[in-house]
Amino acid sequence: MTRKYLLVMLAMLALIPMLAYAAQAAPVGRFTKVEGQVDLLKGGKLPAVAAKVQDPVEPGDVIRTKSKSRAQVQFVDDTILTLAPESRVAVADYLYDGARGQRRALLQVFRGLVHTVVKQVLKLQEPDFIMQTQTAVIGVRGTEWYGLNLPNCSYVYNIHGLLELSSSNRQIVGDFPLHTLKYREVCRDQVPGPEQDVTPAMLAMLQRMMLTGVTEAPLGFPGAEGPPPGMERRGLPEGATPPYAPPLTPAPILKTPGSTYP
Repeated sequence: MTRKYLLVMLAMLALIPMLAYAAQAAPVGRFTKVEGQVDLLKGGKLPAVAAKVQDPVEPGDVIRTKSKSRAQVQFVDDTILTLAPESRVAVADYLYDGARGQRRALLQVFRGLVHTVVKQVLKLQEPDFIMQTQTAVIGVRGTEWYGLNLPNCSYVYNIHGLLELSSSNRQIVGDFPLHTLKYREVCRDQVPGPEQDVTPAMLAMLQRMMLTGVTEAPLGFPGAEGPPPGMERRGLPEGATPPYAPPLTPAPILKTPGSTYP
């Protein structure tokens, strides 16, 4: 995945006003599972409506899951996106032409944990499926992965296939591969961290968090606020913040041009 490709894709989005979405929007996916309270913001705007199974999803829509709630969307190319509790995702752009073997997809993950399975592998020079967080850009070539988005860092856990990661800061140049059963940390304004192993225990915890939400992550789990494995909190004064867990600052929210995401 090249930086030039991403810049061209984002520039194309900037040229699409919301009126174009309203005039040309067509369903690119449908809810296949809805558990608890799941909101859908059409065109990224309030008021939110309660999502139901078989409700359509269109470019520009934002999906929000509340506490103890989950949602799953199946897109027209059979890609499956599952949102854990307390997550928010925008379908910024999604075009698919199976007859021509063409796809252009851009999803923006604002917060929480998502599980994505891209089944269609299209033989293109550049990745045609992009997922973006506040800190990372993920280029996809048919794969399965978990994306955990926190205010200052994103964690990408690749279960199968090949991903390419880069920083969302355009001044940080470089694309970094992420192979099967590996994960990387991508923090704000930093080069993506080294590949590390996804262990069976880590995979089990990701699957559990898809049911319970990110707040259930134990101390030491990559992406949780807390010490790395083997470190303990003993000896800290009550209310003290350990040096390995600095307070997080709010991150600017990504926006599709022309939309307002509350």
